[in-house]
Amino acid sequence: MKNTFAYIGIAGALGMALCDMILLAQPVSGSAYDLSSFGAMPQISALRASIGSLGGIVCAFFICFGFWHLKKMFEPVNQSSALLLLVSLCSVQFFGGAFHAGYYFLSGAHGLPPGVLSDFTHHLEILSWLGVPGYVAGTLLFFRLASDNTFQPQFRFCNPLLIHAVILLVFTVLPAPMGGYLKPTFMNVGFAIFFFSTLLGRK
Repeated sequence: MKNTFAYIGIAGALGMALCDMILLAQPVSGSAYDLSSFGAMPQISALRASIGSLGGIVCAFFICFGFWHLKKMFEPVNQSSALLLLVSLCSVQFFGGAFHAGYYFLSGAHGLPPGVLSDFTHHLEILSWLGVPGYVAGTLLFFRLASDNTFQPQFRFCNPLLIHAVILLVFTVLPAPMGGYLKPTFMNVGFAIFFFSTLLGRK
């Protein structure tokens, strides 16, 4: 029971990674599209867009259980910082869920006029940037809290930013078709690994 929330977070992150594959995967190299894989959307059917975007919204909620696990784990170190960590990282999922909902309308099957499609894509890009402050704050708070001597010294380096950076690099250099299948999942695969690492951090 102690680590139940961590396992729910892992399940949510892996579920969202699967939704990202349904929503965005194409048999191309990992470097074919930008981080958000907007270029893949004209080839995506309305059915894939529906399943992937709806599933992403649901899974974003369950990922937050993993952040609650972090809060409880770090409360003995500093209660106020642990609460700020929870709020910061949950804000990432708030914007992430909204971002996934927007993908539905980018499907090529909807046939939006180019001007509307461009404006809507620009709106989603802005939405994605709104999640960055919480992500950066959460990473810094994690590094600070994980530096407490009740944790393994290397645990502080198992933070979201470093994990995501490594996975993004690996997935980006993968050739077709694996790169195009895995690159869209890097954020949520990273969170799954991050939550798993929190189960191993105590001395």
